Amino acid sequence: MPLGPRIIASGRRAARALALVCAVAALHAGGCSLGDEDRGSAGRAPSAEEARTLDVTSPIEPRTTPQLILFISIDTLRADHLSLYGYDRLTSPMLDLLAAEGAVFEDASATAPWTLPSHASMLTGLFPLAHRVMTMKSKLPADVPTLASMLAQAGFDTAAVVNSTWLGKENYQLTRDFKKYLFIDAPEDRKSPNTWVTDQATAWLQEAGDQRMFLFVHYYDVHGDYSSLPEYERLFVTPYDGPADGSSWQLQLANFEDDYIEFCRESFDPEKCRFGGADGPRNIDASTEKIYFDEADVRHLEELYDAGIRQLDAEMSRLFSFLQQEELDDKTLIIITSDHGEEFLEHGRVDHFLTQYQEMLRVPLIFRGPGIPAGLRISTPVSSVDLVPTILKLAGAEVPPALDGLDLTPLFRGDRDEAEAAFAERRQYGEASGGLTYDSIVQKGLFPVYRSVRQGRYKLVYESKAEKHALYDLDEDPGEKVDISAVQPEISAQLIDVMRQRYRDYAPEPLPENRVELSKDDIERLRALGYIP
Repeated sequence: MPLGPRIIASGRRAARALALVCAVAALHAGGCSLGDEDRGSAGRAPSAEEARTLDVTSPIEPRTTPQLILFISIDTLRADHLSLYGYDRLTSPMLDLLAAEGAVFEDASATAPWTLPSHASMLTGLFPLAHRVMTMKSKLPADVPTLASMLAQAGFDTAAVVNSTWLGKENYQLTRDFKKYLFIDAPEDRKSPNTWVTDQATAWLQEAGDQRMFLFVHYYDVHGDYSSLPEYERLFVTPYDGPADGSSWQLQLANFEDDYIEFCRESFDPEKCRFGGADGPRNIDASTEKIYFDEADVRHLEELYDAGIRQLDAEMSRLFSFLQQEELDDKTLIIITSDHGEEFLEHGRVDHFLTQYQEMLRVPLIFRGPGIPAGLRISTPVSSVDLVPTILKLAGAEVPPALDGLDLTPLFRGDRDEAEAAFAERRQYGEASGGLTYDSIVQKGLFPVYRSVRQGRYKLVYESKAEKHALYDLDEDPGEKVDISAVQPEISAQLIDVMRQRYRDYAPEPLPENRVELSKDDIERLRALGYIP
């Protein structure tokens, strides 16, 4: 059973943390009170130079290896909605503080636009095509080692507290190698933060003593439904009179393909035309009308989303204050990232699951702790597959040679030129689009399958329904608005060939031994989240 909420006693170190949070908040909005009545107030994030010069801490003294490794995954958190990445609203004062004490990767990409395959990459160091978790029917094969198993071999105790069905220990096997494990099934209509995740994490850290520990913490709070306590919504949500409510069901309905809606309206099939919601499955039938959001609706959705980020940021401050109070902060390597972002009509969609544009793939990535320089911001493009080799290197553990990821530690040091050349030459893949799952469950061809390949500044995006490739220059066009394939035909042709060769022999159906058999409860849980009919 999960632990109930508990209050962490304050001390000088916790008080210092709170004072520093308020100092950072003052840079943005003139304070940090949650009682501020300035609805929708905006501030600015510290510049890179301010992040370097802000006197929040002295440089971290290097240690041989960390005693504790705290890996935090915040589901559905896009980087550009954090104030530490230049967002003009103060959504993340605690993460801003942590970032000022560590290193921030400004251009980190996930490998997939939804939780299961992306986390499989984060925990194996492999792109989805290599770890083979490509659809909701696939579990992690037994022959693919995980970060937990590798750190256990290096002498670390391992623990995971997770907040998503996709990370369940039995079905999908991503968390199979954690010795301690807790799945917290939060209700879909939860407005308050999931304090039980924080409570379990702090309990395990307290129990660790002198034992080296790898702790994986997963928060689902930012994911739809976009719903937070009033004191957080008051900070961001401006007056609005429209249909958008931030519910997962409404986001899904807006994201369904017109062809799919028409198919279900004309020939309703309960096996293909029922999707879930917090209050049970809903039919897609002759009475269904697709939702189309306008600019005001999307602005409201973003404000609700931002309030959720601020609420989770405040909840995580309990975890970081605990580390300071227990004098563990200088012994702990902290890694904070996300599995994917969220769309707000940048390319015509909301929610997530299908596309491979940067609003979906660009995620935050922060390192803080032993051996990590303070105030460092790194613009080199990196990937979530780089997490495993980097964590192993910082832990003093052996790094397997067969990983897709690259070790990031040279980017923390002075010998960056050679390292950056290697990163510039390698390719990053966005794959395992949710369209593959919809194809296998609903009907082939009704939903598009997106793929992407990136090399340096250039990124190619493929969409299956239109059978269209588009090339973008992310240095000049980070929003991916202008297709330059006609201007750069050689680069476009090269990346198209890379993509065709990569998927030439790809078969989406998993092998029998890697196929997931879901229980009735599992299916209902995924249906409630809107992932399956």
